[in-house]
Amino acid sequence: MGFKFETVKPNRISQNIVEQIRAAILSGELKIGDQLPSEKEFSKHFGVSKSSLREAYRVLEAYDLLEIRQGMSGGAFIKEVDLTTVKDSFVNYLFFQNPGLSEYTQVRMCIEPQVARICAEEATQEDIEYLENNIQAMEQEPEGETFVSDLDIAFHKKLTDIADNKILSLVVESVQTALINIKRIVHTDEKFLKMVCDGHRKIVASFRRRDPESASAAMIAHINDVEQGMLATKGGDMIITEKGLLKQNQET
Repeated sequence: MGFKFETVKPNRISQNIVEQIRAAILSGELKIGDQLPSEKEFSKHFGVSKSSLREAYRVLEAYDLLEIRQGMSGGAFIKEVDLTTVKDSFVNYLFFQNPGLSEYTQVRMCIEPQVARICAEEATQEDIEYLENNIQAMEQEPEGETFVSDLDIAFHKKLTDIADNKILSLVVESVQTALINIKRIVHTDEKFLKMVCDGHRKIVASFRRRDPESASAAMIAHINDVEQGMLATKGGDMIITEKGLLKQNQET
C-alpha cells in the first residue's frame, strides 16, 4: 500500500484513523474496491487496539466510504459514496438546523433561475414532454401523497438533469426534499397544488419558446409563490417562523 499511515495520538485515536484513511481515499492512494489490510495488521500498524480500529471503521461506514464484508473473502473495502446517502445526510442536517422559509427561498433564488435559463437553451423535446407529463400527473393527485413527494421533486430534479450539473442536483434535490417535509406539516391544499402546477407550466412554456429570460422570470415568480402559498396555508404562518419550523408542530 503506497499511502504512509502514521501511528495515532491517544486522545483522538479513532478520529485520527478516520482522517488518515479518508485522506488516502481523497488523494487517490486508496481507490474504490481496494481492500484494507487485516484488522490485526492494520491495528498493529496504527499502534491501536482492534476495538479502536473498528470504531473508526464504523465512522467511515457512516460516511459511506467503507464497506465491511463478512465471510472468507470479507474485510474492509473502499466504496464509492452513494448520492442518495449524501442527500439524506444533507436533509437531516437541514432538519436539525431548522432554517427559516426565507432561507430556503434565498438559496433557491440563487440557483434555480439560472438552472431554468440553461434548460430553456438545452431542453430537448423529450425533456419538455417529460415535464409536461409530470405536471399532468400532479394535477391528478390533488389529495395524494404523490404530489408532496415524488412528482414535485422529480420536476425540479429533471431541471438539474437537463443542466447536467451534479452539484446543482445535490443542492436542489436536498432543498426540495426538505421543503416537502415542511409542506406535509403545514398541510398544503388543492389551491396550493394548482398554484404549483400553474408555475411549473409557465416555466415549461418558456422552455418551448427557447426563452431563457422568461424561464428565469417564471422560476423567480414560482419560488416567491411557493413561499407565500406555504405561509398562507391554514396555520402555516403559525408554524413557519422567521427562524424555522416550530419544533412542537413537528412532533404532532
